[in-house]
Amino acid sequence: MQPTIKKYSLFVIVTALLVSCNGEYLDISPRDRITEDQVWSDPSLIELYVNGIYAGVPHGFETHMWSKYTDEAYGDNTWLRGEWNPDNISSYGQSSNWIDYYEQAYKYIRRTNVFFSELDGTPLSDWERAALSGQVRFLRAFIYSHLLWRYGGVSIVEDVFELGDEYTFQRDSYGEVVEYIIGELESVLANPEVPEYISPGADSFGRVTKHAAMALKSRVYLYAASALTNTGNNISLWEKAASSAKEIIDLGAYQLHDNYSDVFLDVNEELIFARTFNSTTGHAATFINTNHVYGGYGGWGGRNAPSQNLVDDYEMANGQPPYLSDGSINPASGFDPQQPYENRDPRFYQTVIFNGDEFRPADRGNAGPKYDVTQEATAINNGEPVITGTVGPDNYKLNGDNSRTSYSLKKFIDRNLVISRSQAYPQPWIFFRLGEVYLNYAESSYHLGEEASARNYVNLIRERAGIPPLSDDVVGEELLGRIRNERRIELAFEGHRFFDVRRWMIAPETESKDIMGVDIFELPDNTLYFKEKVLIERPKWQDKFYWIPIPRAEINKDSGVAQSPGWD
Repeated sequence: MQPTIKKYSLFVIVTALLVSCNGEYLDISPRDRITEDQVWSDPSLIELYVNGIYAGVPHGFETHMWSKYTDEAYGDNTWLRGEWNPDNISSYGQSSNWIDYYEQAYKYIRRTNVFFSELDGTPLSDWERAALSGQVRFLRAFIYSHLLWRYGGVSIVEDVFELGDEYTFQRDSYGEVVEYIIGELESVLANPEVPEYISPGADSFGRVTKHAAMALKSRVYLYAASALTNTGNNISLWEKAASSAKEIIDLGAYQLHDNYSDVFLDVNEELIFARTFNSTTGHAATFINTNHVYGGYGGWGGRNAPSQNLVDDYEMANGQPPYLSDGSINPASGFDPQQPYENRDPRFYQTVIFNGDEFRPADRGNAGPKYDVTQEATAINNGEPVITGTVGPDNYKLNGDNSRTSYSLKKFIDRNLVISRSQAYPQPWIFFRLGEVYLNYAESSYHLGEEASARNYVNLIRERAGIPPLSDDVVGEELLGRIRNERRIELAFEGHRFFDVRRWMIAPETESKDIMGVDIFELPDNTLYFKEKVLIERPKWQDKFYWIPIPRAEINKDSGVAQSPGWD
C-alpha cells in the first residue's frame, strides 16, 4: 500500500519548517527545536520534509547548463580556459548547475540522515514509513552518485552531527561509494511500498519508483566500468552495466517516443524519472535561451549557444559523418560546405536554431520569420569579407545577447507559451529515459565483445531519428567511435557530455580543442560565405581536470577530507 501524496506549497512550507537545516552541511545546529519536534509528530509535515529532499537532486534548467562547460556550447571563459581551482570553484554553484555541489550535497545528505534518525519515533504507519524510507534512500543514493561523478570517492556519512561535535572524515574509495550506492538501490528495489512504475501524466509522476532505481543503477555501473575508474578493465563491471540496462529494456514499460523533439517538451512514454514543472512552479529555460528578437533574454553571448564543434558532429541524412578523422570532407557524405545545414541528421534541426531556420516565426515581429545572423559583405578578398556594417537581427554585433556562435538552442524550448521573463515553463528535466538506457546497453555490449547487439541498440536510436542504420561492417574502433558520437548527438544538452568525455578518457583531446563558432556573410549575389572562428582558446589538458576540486574553504576546516586528485 502506498501513502496518498498530498499537495502543498512545498518550497514555502518546507523552507519554513527546515530553517534549522541551513548552514554548515555537516555540523548544523537546529535553531528551532520546537518546530522540528512538530515535524516528526505530524505525518503530513514528515511527508513535506521528504518532498523537500527532492530539491537536493540538481536539475539541468539552471541559468548555465552543463553544456557551457564542455565542447557542446559557447560558455564560461574562466572554466573553458582551465582557470578553475579550489579557490574559485565555489562560484560555480546553483546558477552553474551545481558544478560545485559539495556543500549542497552534504546539506541534503544530512537531511536524509535526520529523517532516518527520527523515523522510529514518528507516528507513521508501517506502510507510510516504508514508502517514505524508499524515497529518501533513493534520493540519498542519487545525491551520492552526483558527488561520485564530480569528485571521485567521497566520505560516506550516515550519522547526524551537531554543532560542537568532534568528528573526522576521510574519503571512501570510488569502489566503496559505488558499492554503497548499489546497496541503497537494492534496498529500494526490495521495498514493497516503492511503486514499480508511475504513469507519465499521473499527479505523482516524478516520485521515486523501482524503475528509477534501476536506471540509476545502470548509469552508476556504466560510469564505474569506464576507463577512468576501471583501470584494470574489470569485465564484471561491464557485465553489471549491461545487465542493469537490459533489465530496464526487458520491462517493456517504456518506448522511444515517435518524435525526438517532443521528448523534451512534455512527459511521455520514454521518460523513466524526471523533475516535473508547471506554469506556476516552472523554470525559465525558454526565456534565458532565446534572444531579444523572440522576447527572450539570451544572456551575454547567447547563453547556452551550441558550438560549431557540436554542429560539425551531426551526421548527414544518409548516415555518413560529414568529415573524416583527418578533418577533410567525407566524399561519401554529400556534405557541401557552402550549404552546411542541408541534409543533416534530423536531430540537428530539432536541437539547434541555425541561420535561415524558421522557429516560432510569429514571435519575431518585424525581424522577419527566419533566424538571421548574416553580415552584409560586398566582396571576399583573400578569404576576408569586405563588410558594410549591416547585420541580421540575430547577429551578435547588433546585440551582445545574441549568440556568438551563430546558433541558438532549440531543444527544450517551448513552442507555444509567450516568451517572457514573467512566464514559467513546464518542460520536464529528464533524469533518465529509455534512449539513454539503449545507449548504456550498446556501450556495455561493445565492451563485452557483443558488437551485433551494440549496433542493434544504436540502430534503434537512429531509426527513431530518421537516419540509416549502422551497417554490419562497422566494427571495432570505428563502431566504438560511432557509439560515442551517437551518445553525443542523442543526449546533447542533457548533462552527459561533461562526464562522458572524462570517463572515456578522451577529454585530453576533446577538451583541448578551441570552442568554435561561425560568421556568415551575405554577398551581393545572395550567396553566403561561411568563416569559422575561434571563440575560446582552450588550454592544454591537465589530468587534474578529470575531477572537480573541493572548495579550499571546506578543506581548511581540517575535517580530515582530502582534496580531489591533482588539486593539492
